[in-house]
Amino acid sequence: MSQRFHRSLSASLLILTVFFTSRPSFACGPFTLDAVFTFVVHPEYPLEKFAGGEVGVLQPTFARSYLFAVYRNFKGGFSAKERAGLVELWKERLDYTSPDFDGDWPKPWLEARQKIAGIGATPQISAYRHREQPNEYETYVNCQKDAFEMAATTLLERARKFGADSSVMKDWVSAQDSVFANCSEGQHLPAAPPADADALIRADRAYQIAAAMFYSGSFDEAKTSFDAIAREASSPWRQTAAYLSARALVRKASLGPADKKSEGLAQAEELLNKVLTNPGLASMHPAAARLLNVVRVRLHPEAKLHELAQALLKQNDETLKQDLWDYTILTDQFLGDEESTEKTVFPASLRKDDLTDWIVTVPPGEAALNHSLDRWRETSSLPWLIVGLTKVDSGHPQAAALVAAAEKIDPNSPAFASASFHQVRLAMESGKLEQARAKLDELLAKHKASLPASSVNLFLSMRMRLASNLTEFLTYAQRRPAGFSWNEDEREMAADLSEDSDLNKSLVGQTFFDLDGASALNSKLPLSVLQQAAESKVLPAHLRRDVAQAAWLRAVLLDDSDRAKALAPTLKTLAPQIAPLLDDYLSPQAEDDRKFSALYTWLKTPGLQPIVHASVGRRTPLHEQDVYRDNWWCAAALSSAPATTDVAETETEKKKILAIAVNEKTEIQYPVFLSEAQKTSARNEHARLTSFGAAPNYLCRQAIAWAEHRPTDPRVPEALHLAVKSTRYGCTDKENGKWSKAAYDVLHKRYPNNPWAKKTPYWFKD
Repeated sequence: MSQRFHRSLSASLLILTVFFTSRPSFACGPFTLDAVFTFVVHPEYPLEKFAGGEVGVLQPTFARSYLFAVYRNFKGGFSAKERAGLVELWKERLDYTSPDFDGDWPKPWLEARQKIAGIGATPQISAYRHREQPNEYETYVNCQKDAFEMAATTLLERARKFGADSSVMKDWVSAQDSVFANCSEGQHLPAAPPADADALIRADRAYQIAAAMFYSGSFDEAKTSFDAIAREASSPWRQTAAYLSARALVRKASLGPADKKSEGLAQAEELLNKVLTNPGLASMHPAAARLLNVVRVRLHPEAKLHELAQALLKQNDETLKQDLWDYTILTDQFLGDEESTEKTVFPASLRKDDLTDWIVTVPPGEAALNHSLDRWRETSSLPWLIVGLTKVDSGHPQAAALVAAAEKIDPNSPAFASASFHQVRLAMESGKLEQARAKLDELLAKHKASLPASSVNLFLSMRMRLASNLTEFLTYAQRRPAGFSWNEDEREMAADLSEDSDLNKSLVGQTFFDLDGASALNSKLPLSVLQQAAESKVLPAHLRRDVAQAAWLRAVLLDDSDRAKALAPTLKTLAPQIAPLLDDYLSPQAEDDRKFSALYTWLKTPGLQPIVHASVGRRTPLHEQDVYRDNWWCAAALSSAPATTDVAETETEKKKILAIAVNEKTEIQYPVFLSEAQKTSARNEHARLTSFGAAPNYLCRQAIAWAEHRPTDPRVPEALHLAVKSTRYGCTDKENGKWSKAAYDVLHKRYPNNPWAKKTPYWFKD
């Protein structure tokens, strides 16, 4: 799981004070490409549309910066500059964009120093420095970008005055190299200038020595030196030093003991206020104001959060990004975030700010439901109407009033999609299926093109559950993804397929089954209906192939030979690579021999599984072995019990995400067009399939039984070999070792000289 370190520090802290480099740690690979049908971690791309008001269906799982954007869009929206600031903030957080501290930042200085004759070799500069004990394993960015830029600019100015080939400039560069040596380690103080040095050189050297003290961690000495420079009326560094004196206090508080932080920050606050009220220090007012903001965030978090909540409701083209960054940092401090459960007590006084109150109320909870309804009755505001709608069920006394208010929302409103979604949801919950179906059909006909794809897929999900026949079900079960992601850290980061492999490019524009559709096909449709789905022309070829292989193998496992034979020609057409095996299966033979032909086909075709796949699914051709062990079958794919494999764990997590996205329980319902008899068949078939356990164990048992029944069948040794192989490359469980050894033993005892025995030197425990 990744650590969102960009969320743990404000941008102003990044520039002005300590930045601890706890890098994001990503989950271990390999990673598979996922189709994201509904984004629930963050809005779908491009984020500019979300900032511009294309909110779609409100997702309570969004981070607070996105919830703020929802609130403001419900209230009237943003200016163009504000939208640009929002998107910039989001991209920095999502992309983990951080400066190239050691590469790009020192470049201006390193390039400028080359213009001076007779200097030494180019130094290696690292902007990182380790903390002192007790946190010596933590590092922070010690030397900031502006320090290198200022040094380069000053060097060129001095070179014009004293000459680039002068000894004065050679000594100046040497002194500045000493300053930057402190960025990463030790204490390197520049030597004092000669007694007869120019006054400007002496002023520069005093500043260089103070800066070296600052970077080496001698903050008290640095502050004393900066104070002295600030009192020197003739020093060109007088104004800068007055500001840096406060900065030394902030840095000391950041790195010092916890019980001294408040004292140091209070001193810095007092000093910065003096700088800001001094007209003679006007050049430093912008930097001092930014640093004071950092101090107030740390020293007075409750007051600052209130201040920011008020500021964020007003148009502010210049500081909205920074204000929102600090606001979300502070709300995380009080409430915790998705990476940590640590939080302080949330002050009740902060709920006086409508924005904060709303954001705090959006997540699920009974108390949140009652509060949201109270606030809607008090304010009649759009944000509170929508959050109330997301929380009520159809039996709530206020449901009718909320729906009536929602019906008045203009289709052009950013709240329209959320209001429509929950109107349909409440109608479905109350059994008004015709009403819900009619509203969905009208909405998709009129507004599908203008809705975000994530929201369209939520509406299609509801329409699938309202399908009045199989054709409708298949029509709405297949959906175009809102995006693709390698999802290595569960952040739904977009994968750009336009420059990817041809295989991945081919996915663009295709439809797939979302988890709800795949789950219904796997556990809620009986084999008889699944056969119709495999033969339906509503599905594109790649989805028909997935349904056909699932239906055929399910028929085999359920001993429905007639249906398996009926499905085989369809599967042959859709998967011609295994046509010879299916021809053998269809050839005249006894039914028990036919069953073994089917099992032999399965052993030879690792991609065959009695389930359809959600999302992109298995990319490896059916007849080839998948390198990531997505072979044969996990019974857990049909079970509600927690799974033990990476693949199944991913599917379980997707169920949770889908449930949050549509505000429902994870249980998939039977399609409404099924008869009670069909539901019973589906239930019984599902129970039988899940009882088989992991496929490799089942295949070992069947191969052993066939060796007992038809020991002279020439296919038996290969079948035993493949059964053992499946226990290594398939989906296994705790029974794996027992059946792997059993098949291995039969192969080696009965067919010791067979080539397939020689190709099977091991059996596998897990």
